Amino acid sequence: MFHTLSAVLSVTPGKTEATFPKTFAINDFYWGDPEGGFDFPMGNIQLLEYMNADTIRGQLSAFVPPDIFPKALAHLVAERIIAFLVISEDLPQGRNRVRLSDKGEIILDYWHDNLAGHERLVKKFCGKLGEMNRMAHLLSQHRVEFSEMLPLFGTAHQCGTLRMGDDPASSVVDASCKAHQLDNLYVGDTSVYVTSTAVNPTLTVVANGLRIGDHIKDRL
Repeated sequence: MFHTLSAVLSVTPGKTEATFPKTFAINDFYWGDPEGGFDFPMGNIQLLEYMNADTIRGQLSAFVPPDIFPKALAHLVAERIIAFLVISEDLPQGRNRVRLSDKGEIILDYWHDNLAGHERLVKKFCGKLGEMNRMAHLLSQHRVEFSEMLPLFGTAHQCGTLRMGDDPASSVVDASCKAHQLDNLYVGDTSVYVTSTAVNPTLTVVANGLRIGDHIKDRL
């Protein structure tokens, strides 16, 4: 599993100011859309890091070869972009696999799910940006939005494969993150997640690691 992600780019006529990237987030619609009568989880919206000329040229290389897209021009474009990530929870599927081909090549089998809430959140957010523009809000001042769901190579925060649970037949570790079949093996990274959350997982990993440490200390 990994986050269901879409990048939303707001292109402004003037330069954008984002002194502290990754410090702005919206969780108002995490558990649903009360304004639209949608009672299912939708996800998190957060500001992306700075855009730069190399990122722009790399992302557009399939459409505009870098040799005809001057870095100076890409820099001017990057200065006029406010980038956001729209993130939704990914749910486990048994058919999602990492496997080897007959030639020893790594093959990733993955199917997106939980798309209804995600697509609704992207639409909701773009609509809110439009409302801010009509109000001439100083934060936005945007004129055009682009949104695109990130493909598999855009994977961030992979998790799963060592699922936590009470039943050894359907999980690998128990509630204390100890392997069912081994008494001295504990797992504390994102592989034990039962779903991929719609927020960055690092603090949860740290908190769970402390919890596992306390459990091991009590056992010893």
